Amino acid sequence: MKPSTLIEHVADWHSQLQVDHTNRLVRNVALTGGTSKNGYEYQEQALRDAVALYEQRPVFLDHASDKSRPQERSTRDLVGSIVNACYESGRIRGDIRVLDTDSGRTFLALSESDAPGVGMSHVVLAERASDDGSVSRIHDVVSVDAVVFPATTTTFRESQAQTSSEQSRKHVQANAGHSQDEHEETATSNLQEQIQQLLIERDELLARLDEVQSRQTAVQQEREIAGLLSESGLPAYAVTETFREQLEAADEPRRRELLQERLTLIEASRSHPPLSRERSSATHSLTTDDTFVTTIKRQAS
Repeated sequence: MKPSTLIEHVADWHSQLQVDHTNRLVRNVALTGGTSKNGYEYQEQALRDAVALYEQRPVFLDHASDKSRPQERSTRDLVGSIVNACYESGRIRGDIRVLDTDSGRTFLALSESDAPGVGMSHVVLAERASDDGSVSRIHDVVSVDAVVFPATTTTFRESQAQTSSEQSRKHVQANAGHSQDEHEETATSNLQEQIQQLLIERDELLARLDEVQSRQTAVQQEREIAGLLSESGLPAYAVTETFREQLEAADEPRRRELLQERLTLIEASRSHPPLSRERSSATHSLTTDDTFVTTIKRQAS
C-alpha cells in the first residue's frame, strides 16, 4: 500500500516527563502511542522499527498552516529537537532539547503548567496494512509538534473514561426497566457537559498562552529600545518618559526616525553659544519633558 501522511495526537504527553532546566531538556515525553482516536492502530513492530526515525527530528509549536505541505515551517515556531528516542510500554518516548527562543520558552511553560487540552502530535509518512488498516510501517517522521486540544491516544485518562463507561453500562443493565429514549437522553446530556468543560479548559489555556506571549513581546520590545538608545548616544536628559512612550508605540523604522530627529535637535542647539540667564524665581517643578525642552531652548539662545 502507498505511504500516506498521518497526524497523530498524544494528550498525556507530560504524564511522566521531567524538566531539566540546567541542560534545557524536557525528559521522557510521550511522542506516540499504539492506538489513537484518530482511527489508526500502530503495530508494535512498526513502532519499534521507527524509533531511530524520531531521533533529532524537529519539534514545533502548532502544525504547519498548510496541512498539505507539513515540511514548510517557520524557524520562529521551532522549539527544539528530539534526542534519546526509545520504545517503552507500547509507545515511543524521547527527550526534547529546547532552544532558548520564544517558542522554546513557551514550550517549557506548557511543560510545567500541566495545562489541559495540550498534547504532542506527530506528522509521519506511514504505510497501512491492507487487511485491517493498521499502520504497519513508518517511513519518515516529518516533525513532532505541540498543539492545543488534540485527539488522544489510549492513556490512563482514557482508561478512566472506559472504566466509567463500563460502570454506566452495568448500571443501565441493572435498571433495564428504563426506556431506551431515557438512556439516550442522559448520554447526550453527559456528552454535552463534557464538551462544554473541554471548551472552557481550551479557552483558559489559550488565555494563558496569550499572556505568556504578551509578556515575552514586552520584554523583547524593551530590549530593542534599550539597544537603539545605547546605539544612538542620546544624553540621559533627552530620553524623557514621553519620548520613551513614543518609541514603544512606533515600529522599528519610525523609532530610528524619532531618535535621529532628537539627535538633530540637540546638535542644532549645540551650534549656538550658550548665554547667561537670570535664574528663575519660580518655585514650581518641571516635568522631565519640560526640562528637556527648556534645556534645548537655552542652548539655542
